[in-house]
Amino acid sequence: MTLVHGRSVHHPHFHPRTHDIPVAGIHFRSHHVPLLNLFTHFAVHAASSLGIPCSKVVPLPTQRRLWTVLRSPFAHKKSQENFERRVHKRAIKAWDADPEVIQRWIAYLRKHAMPGVGMKVTTWERIPLGIGASHIVRLDHTQVSTVDASKTIKALGQKIIAEESNAAQPSV
Repeated sequence: MTLVHGRSVHHPHFHPRTHDIPVAGIHFRSHHVPLLNLFTHFAVHAASSLGIPCSKVVPLPTQRRLWTVLRSPFAHKKSQENFERRVHKRAIKAWDADPEVIQRWIAYLRKHAMPGVGMKVTTWERIPLGIGASHIVRLDHTQVSTVDASKTIKALGQKIIAEESNAAQPSV
């Protein structure tokens, strides 16, 4: 195998989508923009290497949080200090890939997770057509078994009542 140096500097190869069926979406969030950009770049390259068609990195709205705190613990209301926290977010969406490949990609990203960058993964799996018919058949069998069970319970109850009534009658 040949080692190619500097490949990650270049833009990744974006594989074409075949059926436009979304299989995963990953949201990244961080307070530190360079770390966030580095990790999203790494995630897109990993998807490209696995042959997963994915979107480019999409910037999401930045959350901005402000706090105002008194500088002095007593009096001096006019002397205040402002603090700000910004949460920068990015998103990547993957299409038309096998669920096993997607799980490997996510496991790879979690294994090489960068401190200070959070990840929220949403995956969608497709089930084959006709799966509903097998569920209906299974439900029909459970309903039949519950009807049989109710008949069995009723018969046992009548048997117990008969035994108790015979035991309660005094013998002559």
